Amino acid sequence: MSTRLLHSATLAVAALAANAFAADATVSATTTAAATTNDAARIAALEKAVSDLMQEKGENWLTAQRASEIRSVVQDVLSDADTRANLAGTSATAGYDDGFFIASPDGNFKLKVNGQLQNRFAYNWLSTRDMENSRTDTASSGPNTPYTFENQGIAKAAYGFETRRAKLAFSGHVVDPGWQYEIELAYQQFFGSNEIGTNAATGANSISGKLAEGGGVSGGDNYAGGFTLENGYIERELGNGFSLRVGQFKSPFLREWLVSSKYQLAAERSIVNTLFSTGWTQGLELDWHNDQFHTALSYNDGANNANLGSVSGTGNQNNTNAGVGSAQWAFTGRADWLVFGNWKQMNDFSSMRGEAAALLLGGGLNWQRGGQDFTDTQVVNDTTGSSTTPASGNSDATFLTWTLDATWDLGGASIYGAWMMNTTYSIPGGRENINSFGALVQGAYFISDTVELFARWEWMNTEDTPGNEPSADISVNGSNDAFVNNIGTVGLNWYLSGRSVKFTSDVGVSWNPQIFQTGLYGDNIAGADYRTEGEGGGGQIVARTQLQLLF
Repeated sequence: MSTRLLHSATLAVAALAANAFAADATVSATTTAAATTNDAARIAALEKAVSDLMQEKGENWLTAQRASEIRSVVQDVLSDADTRANLAGTSATAGYDDGFFIASPDGNFKLKVNGQLQNRFAYNWLSTRDMENSRTDTASSGPNTPYTFENQGIAKAAYGFETRRAKLAFSGHVVDPGWQYEIELAYQQFFGSNEIGTNAATGANSISGKLAEGGGVSGGDNYAGGFTLENGYIERELGNGFSLRVGQFKSPFLREWLVSSKYQLAAERSIVNTLFSTGWTQGLELDWHNDQFHTALSYNDGANNANLGSVSGTGNQNNTNAGVGSAQWAFTGRADWLVFGNWKQMNDFSSMRGEAAALLLGGGLNWQRGGQDFTDTQVVNDTTGSSTTPASGNSDATFLTWTLDATWDLGGASIYGAWMMNTTYSIPGGRENINSFGALVQGAYFISDTVELFARWEWMNTEDTPGNEPSADISVNGSNDAFVNNIGTVGLNWYLSGRSVKFTSDVGVSWNPQIFQTGLYGDNIAGADYRTEGEGGGGQIVARTQLQLLF
């Protein structure tokens, strides 16, 4: 008889012998250290009892009946071991599960930490003919008078390395799983102004896609450098699919905006997204969802007005706080219908090989009134009309912005399309309404399990109305729109370690001049490595190579 068989038989017969001698040898099912010590002591005692029994009975004790009983006991022991392993797994209070976490043993408190790094090299080339660093001689004013550089001396090519995003997010629940929270901190770039050859005072960079610099105030992707708060909210589960969110969060409007920057196809979101994006805001959001539908309704401070004091930015223009941010009122809402698939698939724009098909249809609306509040006297005294031209969603006008979109995952390929429109109305001075339009189509295909090719086309347009005249040389196909642009982007993603480590490289071409620097609600094109060309622009090329790491 082998040692292994003898050992197994010893354990099994120990149980039988204990039963025969009426010994209480029940093995404890607890997983604590004290129970483990007791089990070891009992096993040792049982092994001694078996040894004594074998000496008393000799080796002629293994009958067919006892062999069957031994096999049954062995199965029970193995089942008990599996149960212990499962219990140990469910009671874990620290580890990694889509993020590093620590939790209380009863599950009522949990903290999860996630991070994101995007390190990028970007190259921008302007095709504008007059972008050379030429200069005008001003020697008549004196030999020491400095030269005046045309177009602010902006070179045709700009390039370099950047840390586009560095984020830490803390999420979880307290008291019970129904009280949830998220705090996301991000170190943002300093964008500054990159406007070229445009006099903002003339209105050449005002509403309808030619928005004035500064736009709204954002604590997000167009924040002026340093650490900032992106998400900072408390959420309570109310039951029956309802939840209420209070604090700072992404305004529930554009799908491209709501999909995290870590799950985009290209290195950066589209420029048309920049034009219409409502960014982060502060307020209340009521959500409802089930297996097929998700709706969100928010009353908030206005698009891209994140991390502001409650009284800043409202009131008459003579108030020094006017225009800092905040709207008089703002409502934002979105509804999505998951035709088939599961919600987790909709967290990104990619559909890897082997994943199931899914289709999502959605739409959103943002409606707000700016907080500047001009008086009739100010409008009459404004001989140029420039101060009453809406410059952003915080201006003295009403903004109604809406979108429709569709996402189709095909298991190895994906397609996304969106339509956007904004109408600016109730403008002081009796100005006509101004309409802006945008469209986006993008698709991706996996040529292997880890390499994904993608392409994107985006179009944006604003109407020419009195007081919203087009800049010089901004005529596309014979039209006199105030602003028109077409941008195409192609590239690839290489998933080096699932979605945790991703390499992205893409090239974008703007066929028309890029007139605006900040969108309707203050988002900044510099985050996408584009530059404002101003009058006479001829388009530009942007190339980006990025390495992203998530944890």
